[in-house]
Amino acid sequence: MNLTPELDLEQLDIALLALMMAEDIQAEQSLLQGLQRLRQLRTEVLPRVPGGPETWQVAQLTAAVYGELGFAANLARFHAPENCLLGTVMATRRGVPVSLGILLMHLAQALGIPAAGVCFPGHFLVQLGEESPVIIDPLTGQPQSAHDLDVRLRACEGNLARLTSAHLRPASHKAILQRLLQVAKGAFLQAGDAATALRCSETLLVLSPDNPYERRDRGLVLQQLACPQLAAADLDYFIEQCPADPMAGLLKQQVRQLSQQAPVTLH
Repeated sequence: MNLTPELDLEQLDIALLALMMAEDIQAEQSLLQGLQRLRQLRTEVLPRVPGGPETWQVAQLTAAVYGELGFAANLARFHAPENCLLGTVMATRRGVPVSLGILLMHLAQALGIPAAGVCFPGHFLVQLGEESPVIIDPLTGQPQSAHDLDVRLRACEGNLARLTSAHLRPASHKAILQRLLQVAKGAFLQAGDAATALRCSETLLVLSPDNPYERRDRGLVLQQLACPQLAAADLDYFIEQCPADPMAGLLKQQVRQLSQQAPVTLH
């Protein structure tokens, strides 16, 4: 496993972390090949963004990435797992907000442009620049106005939601990686690949070992994989840690049923 509790995530490049994650959950996602693709992408983008005022550089960067190089949303297969695997995203030039946002952050930082991810409700965003920071939608490369952000927030949290500075707070590398893993886990489950979804859960628990909600999700995946005793242990942990959660009562019956099933022999 590439990602371990001993790693200082905040000191590592976010794109490197995303490539490490991809290799952890799918062995065919070679870290070495991903790094080679990342280097090639830098050689394509950096010459297209010569020096100049920061705001001009940001505009040139997004024009290069989303114009000449053709990075975009995978609208035909938006929820496909490959949109979350950074090496594949670089090969196909199609992704989801968090994977495309990670590439945009990496390229901006390679140019000396300050960049930060924003775990906005319902849609990952990227902040570029320090003198006049711009919020970018990483699906399109388009700057987001306060009105755009307000519409996004209300669509996700309801008409009573109000945009505050907390919604635009820069996210840690850990939080960005967790968001990418959550999206990947959902995509693999939707594709019927519970085994890879389980590896996403395992990696999330490397990042947050005692998170009861991650334990709950792993238990539900283990249940799909017909591992009743392991599933029961995870679900029971969630119930003990979060007794007031609405799901706790619903899961108690499942735990009783799972505990009565024969244990699975792992080879």
